[in-house]
Amino acid sequence: MKKWMTAALAAMLALPAMAQEDALKDLPGYVSFGELSSVYGEPKVMINLGGTILKFVGAAAKDDPEAAMIMSQLKGVRINVYSTEGNPAAALEQVNSVKGMLQSQQWEPIVQVNEDGEQAQIFLKMEGEAMQGLTVMAVNEEEAVFINIIGQLDPAQLSAVMDKFDIDINGQVEVD
Repeated sequence: MKKWMTAALAAMLALPAMAQEDALKDLPGYVSFGELSSVYGEPKVMINLGGTILKFVGAAAKDDPEAAMIMSQLKGVRINVYSTEGNPAAALEQVNSVKGMLQSQQWEPIVQVNEDGEQAQIFLKMEGEAMQGLTVMAVNEEEAVFINIIGQLDPAQLSAVMDKFDIDINGQVEVD
């Protein structure tokens, strides 16, 4: 009985996350990262924040008006971190697949690092002077990190968003 209740609670909590992601899919800065759960299991970190939740986060940042303003302009933040457990091949394949898709959709590559068994890719989707989306993909022997920030953002404000979510290219993610 206890397992059934736990499963039901988990399903109820997953529905808002799935609804958040479904609401983001038609936005110009949204990126589908494909499916890695069949290879690595569920992500060890999964964050799907839509516009409404981001406005709450922004409102909670009363002592940081710049962060509040930035959060109000975002439409979504999606973060998935998988443990690759020494087998990054599937994640590296997925990065290459998503990279090809992004390039075909006129996303601009701004950082590309390729080393033995490791990759880091950062792409921007621009419309005029404003960013519509940012995608970060980083894979090494230990983890695969996929980040998608969706919404209007001045590139000069980008570091403030990365700091607010404490996003580190090495896969360390914390929400302040």
